[in-house]
Amino acid sequence: MHELYEGIELEAAQTEWICRGLIDLAKVDGLHEAEIELIEGFASAGGPGQANVADLKNASFDLAEAVSVLGASEQLTEAFLASCYLLIYADGMHSDQERARIGEYADALGVARDRLEDLHVRARLYLLQMMAQGLRNKEAIKMVAVHQLGLNEDQIAQLGEN
Repeated sequence: MHELYEGIELEAAQTEWICRGLIDLAKVDGLHEAEIELIEGFASAGGPGQANVADLKNASFDLAEAVSVLGASEQLTEAFLASCYLLIYADGMHSDQERARIGEYADALGVARDRLEDLHVRARLYLLQMMAQGLRNKEAIKMVAVHQLGLNEDQIAQLGEN
């Protein structure tokens, strides 16, 4: 499977708004340590576009302003939404409220529901790929994919194709 962020180089404002969006999403059901760690990891991977998560925790999130930055390209929009899906799995408990909030982001960014579901599958496959690295018990990986991530056999088979 290809890297989730392949070919994307973020500017400082883009990294900041992705982090602000992730923080906004994490606050929907309470900011958890695992979510903060994921956001900090994302922020520090931004290279010259790094963001200071501690400063952003108290910053407001204006969806219209975020759209003006994150809607600059389809690739950037999709990277943001895929990151949102990664975040909701970080604390081990994704909620209906989190999925609804991602839907609000997608609507504002003009992303169709079927494309949003494709991004959700892509994020889950990425998570599965990260978990599977170094593991030999393929049945255990498949059980996690089906029972924890809600993936089907065809989606799981994509891992072997890439």
